[in-house]
Amino acid sequence: MKKTKNALVILAGGTGERFKKKLPKQFNEINGTNLIDFFLNRIDTTNFDVILVVIQKSYLRFFKNLKINFPYKKLIYAEAGKNRQKSSFNALKKLKKYKPKNVLIHDAARPFCSNKLILKILKRLDNNFSAIPYILSPDRKVIAKKEFNHNIKLIQTPQGFNFNTIFKSHVNAQINNAKDDSILISQNKLSFIKGEKLNIKITYPEDLDYFKLFLKPKYKSGIGYDIHRIDTSTNKGLKLCGVKINFNKLIGHSDADVGIHAICDSIFGALSMQDIGYYFSNNSPKWKNKNSEHFLKFAKIKLKEKKYFIANLDINFICEKPNINKYRKKMISKVSSILKIPEKIISIKATSNEKIGFIGDGLGIAAESIVQITNEKPY
Repeated sequence: MKKTKNALVILAGGTGERFKKKLPKQFNEINGTNLIDFFLNRIDTTNFDVILVVIQKSYLRFFKNLKINFPYKKLIYAEAGKNRQKSSFNALKKLKKYKPKNVLIHDAARPFCSNKLILKILKRLDNNFSAIPYILSPDRKVIAKKEFNHNIKLIQTPQGFNFNTIFKSHVNAQINNAKDDSILISQNKLSFIKGEKLNIKITYPEDLDYFKLFLKPKYKSGIGYDIHRIDTSTNKGLKLCGVKINFNKLIGHSDADVGIHAICDSIFGALSMQDIGYYFSNNSPKWKNKNSEHFLKFAKIKLKEKKYFIANLDINFICEKPNINKYRKKMISKVSSILKIPEKIISIKATSNEKIGFIGDGLGIAAESIVQITNEKPY
């Protein structure tokens, strides 16, 4: 097997007893991400030839999601042990066949580690057996009535090691429940470097408030447009945004609801998907005379799957008749009901085509929609 230079271990095998949530903290999702995803997106993963996640078997589904999000990396996993030391050793044994020169061992609960710190650690390992980041405690410490000064080192991760050195240290360990890997290294092989104050550990539920400060909501926009010819042979059957209107119906394969079709296309566009015709072909008998609410519910499902929320929805009709304003409130209520979003973030407007062209001659109705979506629930 080709010899690799740097390996990264992410210890994510904890059960989160102090966190007191259904899921361990490393898998709790906030704004479409979790601690591990956030960390891997924050750093330059090209510094590592292989990345190994230590995880409990019962949470392997989260590793599979990670593989989808980071398909370009050599991403593997090892099963968590009974404690942190055993989990680290499991990871090192799994990595042994890759023959890395260096390994960084990191707690999944420290998502704020910067790429700058990682580069400092890797550089220190060029001429040292280890590189252990720390910060000095800013607080006065009192233990058993004895006061300590400000020179107490608070050890952080990732901790960098020469792979063979840390592997042998685990093999020859005299203790079996070390709280971090640097404890196992002999004193003459320890090398400390300045860590980062922002590289805090998420331990308690309230710590997630700090995590949220780092998360900037993502916004995406999409545009949709649809147009259908008016059926002049009848004076009823029109449906716009799911509302029945006593006016000539539109000619189409489904119920020809241009409003809903435009909304669907705008959502699909914001989600970087195909157009409505790709999912509901007008050549398929399955969708003949189909209620367009079905299409909008499909768009709603896709929003949920991709973990996005509608922040604003703007629909504009272009027609000479009917008078859209008469039905505006009903349309807003209907769209709100289908998409399960507040009415206050929906705008429905209309304009004429000033007697110009196909629409101006009263032969058709068009609708356009602009949607803004976000990964942070805005309501």
